[in-house]
Amino acid sequence: MSKVSFLAKPWLLLAVLLLAACSSKPDYRPALNGGFGYTEQRIADNFYRVSFKSRGEDRERAKAYAMQRAAELTAERGFDWYLVVEQETLRERQRDNSSQLGVSYQQDTVRDCSLLGCRTRTVHRPQYEAGIGLDKRNEVEVVLQIRMGKGVMPERGAYPASVHRH
Repeated sequence: MSKVSFLAKPWLLLAVLLLAACSSKPDYRPALNGGFGYTEQRIADNFYRVSFKSRGEDRERAKAYAMQRAAELTAERGFDWYLVVEQETLRERQRDNSSQLGVSYQQDTVRDCSLLGCRTRTVHRPQYEAGIGLDKRNEVEVVLQIRMGKGVMPERGAYPASVHRH
């Protein structure tokens, strides 16, 4: 039996790791329904608003992903470079401090017996329940407004377009 369990452990570990890898979502992805990931909005032919929203408080990572999406979008639209015209960082912290209190009554039937006989009675006993929820959720969103251009790239503050390779 120890040989079977010894041989089963690596397979079990491999199965758990494969399931975990399949279930996790990559950080860099299009956002769906206001969720985590990147979005873009066209303002003019060469002017876009690009944002990236992520879990946690890593502002630099969110900015890097927003910049990556800006570079990809610039290449997709046929431009050579982009300038960050405006940048905004939004942080959101939510804490759910919901608490729950409850009272219920339990009904017990008690039978008391003595030398003179037995007596049955019903007893109602209260039960108290209390719960406290401390759920914390942090997220950060970086919003860039970019202007795209062609030809000679400005010397200051411009970034090259790039093509994302899978």
